[in-house]
Amino acid sequence: MSNDLKYFDGSVQPIDRIPEELKAKYATAFEIDSRWLIEAASRRQKWIDQGESLNLYMAEPSGKKLDDLYKLAWVRGLKTTYYLRTLGATHMEKSDSSNTTENSAPASQAPAACSILDPDCDACQ
Repeated sequence: MSNDLKYFDGSVQPIDRIPEELKAKYATAFEIDSRWLIEAASRRQKWIDQGESLNLYMAEPSGKKLDDLYKLAWVRGLKTTYYLRTLGATHMEKSDSSNTTENSAPASQAPAACSILDPDCDACQ
């Protein structure tokens, strides 16, 4: 199970053996609809004197999605948003525990350095 969670970056949604009620309960920040976050923040805003630092998460951002999202935040009366977090354009290749020895770097040799007591070394004199 822990290897599956590592492979899927902490998301339980693609793991088939997890029941649907648990999948609905445990979602990563990128799996929660940003419109819902804005709606919840707009309801909290009534009791906040200053601005709330609301982070928004989008797995696949586009200009239209961003425009719609920030217009919704403005219409709902949010004073500010904080960061817009997105997934990287490229993802690192996933590896599992079975091939970690194949991909591991070889042990390096001790660094080649001269002894400070070497009378022939120009840098040490």
